[in-house]
Amino acid sequence: MTIAAHRRNLLSELAGAIREKCEQSSLTTDQAFNRVAAQWLGYDIEANENIFVDGAGDRGIDFWFQSDSGFDIFQCKTHELDLGDDLDLTKFDNTGVTDLARARIFLLSETEPEIQNDLLKEFRHHWDHAVASRRSASEPESISVNLGLVLLGEGLTSPAKKEFEDFCQTLKKPYELGSVPVEFRATLYIVDDLLKTRWRLDNREWRDSKGTKKDTVDLHPEKVDEALMKKDSAVFYCRAYDLVKAYQEFGYQIFEPNVRCNITHSKVNAAIRESVLHRASREEFRFLNNGVTVVCQSLQKPSQNKPFFRVTKPGVVNGLQTVFALHEAYGALSQDDKQHFEENCFVLVRLLHEQSLRDLSRVVRATNTQNPMQPRNLVSNNNEQILFEKLFAKISWFYERKQGAWEAFAADPHRWRSLPNKSKGDFQIGGTVGRPRVRRVDNEVLGQTWLSFIGFSDEAVHSKRDIFENDKWYDLIFLHAPTNHGHDFQYNLEEARQHCLNEAPSPELMLASYLAREAARKLAPTAKENRESAIKRLGIRQTSKDQVDLRLAEDREYILGQTLAGMSFVFVEFLGFVLFKSVDQKQLLSAGQRLLDNGSFSILSHQLDYEKLRQYIIDQRFEENDVLAVTWWAFRHVLEEMVGGAAWLASYRSARNKTRFNHSIETRSRLHKGALELNQFTERTQLTRTWAIGIKPGRGLFGFVREALLS
Repeated sequence: MTIAAHRRNLLSELAGAIREKCEQSSLTTDQAFNRVAAQWLGYDIEANENIFVDGAGDRGIDFWFQSDSGFDIFQCKTHELDLGDDLDLTKFDNTGVTDLARARIFLLSETEPEIQNDLLKEFRHHWDHAVASRRSASEPESISVNLGLVLLGEGLTSPAKKEFEDFCQTLKKPYELGSVPVEFRATLYIVDDLLKTRWRLDNREWRDSKGTKKDTVDLHPEKVDEALMKKDSAVFYCRAYDLVKAYQEFGYQIFEPNVRCNITHSKVNAAIRESVLHRASREEFRFLNNGVTVVCQSLQKPSQNKPFFRVTKPGVVNGLQTVFALHEAYGALSQDDKQHFEENCFVLVRLLHEQSLRDLSRVVRATNTQNPMQPRNLVSNNNEQILFEKLFAKISWFYERKQGAWEAFAADPHRWRSLPNKSKGDFQIGGTVGRPRVRRVDNEVLGQTWLSFIGFSDEAVHSKRDIFENDKWYDLIFLHAPTNHGHDFQYNLEEARQHCLNEAPSPELMLASYLAREAARKLAPTAKENRESAIKRLGIRQTSKDQVDLRLAEDREYILGQTLAGMSFVFVEFLGFVLFKSVDQKQLLSAGQRLLDNGSFSILSHQLDYEKLRQYIIDQRFEENDVLAVTWWAFRHVLEEMVGGAAWLASYRSARNKTRFNHSIETRSRLHKGALELNQFTERTQLTRTWAIGIKPGRGLFGFVREALLS
């Protein structure tokens, strides 16, 4: 069925979707349309629930989406719904154009009046962070801003259309926010554009958008004589426009074999789209993309009269996001750039006849579920990673700078050229009875623990992919050492980046952060241990599970054990805070080995004996100057006081996501404030706890740590 023939059904579906949003979520018509429009344009609103700013004081922004290259910002306009399925599709005046102009002014303002809209505040935080992260570079990258005006109507009135065109012309001039270039584009989406996106999603017929029966696509190689051709397959650089045209004509039908047939905007396709929007990267696109795999029912190879592959019933089994992003980017280009795209943008295509495959489903699964190259592996041969490997080896720890590194080294140490004269025995302990323990540290986990140690445990837990994917994070973690703990920067990671020493962190101190996390995991009770201990302590006998759960939910010691079990990275951050407050930054960087040789840390760094560690710390059999043991009990002491407080406990109980709550700035800042108060108290008075016997009045907690490391 053609889009035109399907139009009334699509309009009815659109009206129904808006009405359903209104009823289910108590939204106005405008707010409901914003959400439906976002979905129909391919945005995953469930994964981005806070992107809708719409409401009083929205500064012209109804919803937004952030990618690595910048932001998509939308203003939507709709007329009120009637009681039936008919939509009012009359044209709109210039109000939407004015709103886009307001949004541009808001984005380019260095200082803004107080923002009342909480969701706009959140957007502004993301915007300011994106600007600040670029401003720190010697040659700041530009921020790309795509302004979209979405109309539930047939278009703009003639005066409004002229105003929109004039507005688009103003966006061509260069803009800067401070030293950061900002590139603006504007796109108009009318109701038919929304219907086309929906038709492409629904189409499952071999008919094009005009209703013509058709099941072939022509794919033009850049150079026919350079295409690699066999009987039933070919590999070649294909004109990208051919794939765009195929998607325009057939929609999802060309993705029918694809097991992941669900297109939403993501950082991946945003990056693809952004590279296509610029002429230079458009010409290099073939080298920037992994390509597309297409299976087909039959194929005709190029001939002298037809310099293209004619493909019958094509199916893209890998590269769905690439095709979709190319289509989106092409639609946003000017006429001149569209011509340049058609002539100069190419993508690698692997074309396979379906009869050449024993099992098509195997190809679909293989091309869509293979693990991608981990970002950490891409930097594994960087000089700093090889250097860390050597430095860790000097303290008898194997530094895994890529997947499978230990297994490869242990299998044949002589072929591991970066560690000459080292054998697997240099990193092993024991082995006469049972399997030997291996002193090895994974650099991905190490990145998390070090990020926690310097004050960013929330990012370490919830954004760990950025450790190797985000160059600025990688630079902070592996190439520079911050001057202060994240607490002193209000937990602003970008601010911490601005205050670093131009030297890599101490391997010994990084290892201490890793061992502290491992210690916290062993010292916290398991869920089973915590539950059984509480049931025994409370004397709960022969009652239902629901009744037990109710009793436990009221028991603060049980909740303490529960929170401890989910705070291993938070403890590392607490330890880092105490150490940063105890000694100055340069002293701390040089005290790493002393820390590893101290008390319980020594048990781990030299013996890797977690059972012995548990006995020493839990039974409080450690020496007076044991930094790890005392800090653990100090952490437990501060957390216990927090759990004892009605306000924090009520917030914890009501939190939908306990992990998020445990790593929230509120919880962490309370813990750090508690450490400061504990230090002040112990400077004046002896704390009557067995674990605190080494903390003498006059020096407090921080003085105790300082003396243990520097004396």
